[in-house]
Amino acid sequence: MRFQLEHSSTSVHRIGKLIATSIGHEVTLDTPGCFLYTRYGSVPFLAPDVYETIRSIPSFALIPMFYIAERKMVLKKFSKGVRQFCGLGTRATFVCQTDPVDTPLISAADKSSVPVWATGGRIQLSIENYAECISVAHPHAYQAPTDNETSLFIAKTSGRKRCGNSVLRTKTYLELLSAYRERNVDLSKIPVFLSPGGGNDPEWRLTAVEETDFSIASGVVLDGFFHSGHEESTNGQIADKNDSSLFSLLPAVCEKLPPNLPRFLTGVWQPPDIVLATKCGVDVFDGSLPYRLTRSALAWIYPGWDGSHTSDTNNATRMCAHRPYITFPLDDSAADSTSVLYTTPIQSGCTCFACQRHTQGYISHLHIAGEMLGPMLLMIHNSHLYYRFFEDLRLAARTNRLDEFFRFVEPLRFPRELLAVDKTNESKSASVSSLNGTT
Repeated sequence: MRFQLEHSSTSVHRIGKLIATSIGHEVTLDTPGCFLYTRYGSVPFLAPDVYETIRSIPSFALIPMFYIAERKMVLKKFSKGVRQFCGLGTRATFVCQTDPVDTPLISAADKSSVPVWATGGRIQLSIENYAECISVAHPHAYQAPTDNETSLFIAKTSGRKRCGNSVLRTKTYLELLSAYRERNVDLSKIPVFLSPGGGNDPEWRLTAVEETDFSIASGVVLDGFFHSGHEESTNGQIADKNDSSLFSLLPAVCEKLPPNLPRFLTGVWQPPDIVLATKCGVDVFDGSLPYRLTRSALAWIYPGWDGSHTSDTNNATRMCAHRPYITFPLDDSAADSTSVLYTTPIQSGCTCFACQRHTQGYISHLHIAGEMLGPMLLMIHNSHLYYRFFEDLRLAARTNRLDEFFRFVEPLRFPRELLAVDKTNESKSASVSSLNGTT
């Protein structure tokens, strides 16, 4: 796996390609872009023959470590790698330590192991076990083990001592991993993305970047800043942990990173925040938003941006005169317009399969009846628009109009209290998340 930087403007944001070879074919991911988010070995709610028809679907798949840790012995006997095991075709695979959607219940990292949260609960992986999981999965690249629990709500404000411990632990993990890589020829050939610790503490975060040896790295994972689903009460109001402190720290961190390495930021999924992170120099995102919306029975309304708008603020205001999403099933007040609902797609003009073949009324009925087709159609629609959003983001980056694009998408923030509810009962942490008010 390699990164080809095509353009880096004076305003920090970058344009490039992530390139890998899969079954003799070269696959690429245009950046800024996103991975194809997977759960349990596939795109949530969709079979391969369905998701492969989605326009502009990413050619790089994100696979959380918990999926491999649960199936290590099976993958070892299968011996053909996680890509073929999951039926991902020619798609390249990237293994990340933590599922960007699920919230860990407790802090469990120690000096010699990291936790991954699987269907049956916590699996504590020693660095040796972590390396074994990578060896049997044989992905195209993987995230090195890291103490990223500075992002947890239970860590409160993640003080300097906790942030410092994350740096020291991550450094120890990397030393152990490097020793295993020297002894294992197959493991040493798999590209690794390093993940410096430090939490939101500027001094520790920058120290971690400066002291990390990136000579063995094929990329960088930026995590541990916060968890995107966490909220806390301030003066009786809900305050978002995903605040400006991240975006004031990101530019300083990215400035010290080797420019030839791709930067993958996990946990940022709100469209305006993706644009802000791109402006800071981030290249790749986790791609989890379609799943987050679909499991909460939300359909995204996004008309697209072609760069021809003269007043993006006015366009954004008109676009969001109504909410930029539809909640299913539809409420009772829609009963008076049943005939309209059964002739109107989710979004007029959308070319996805769900909007071309089905209506709001029918999809609402599917959710009321608990039919699996309901989430399937929403996942198709949300994925279609999400990848269109990234096409628009790349257009804005190429034309140096990210500020205009940000004003256009700024109203597109989804309420966290809605995304905290799992209406599919699919998420392994949904019940706890709903009680805690997190996603």
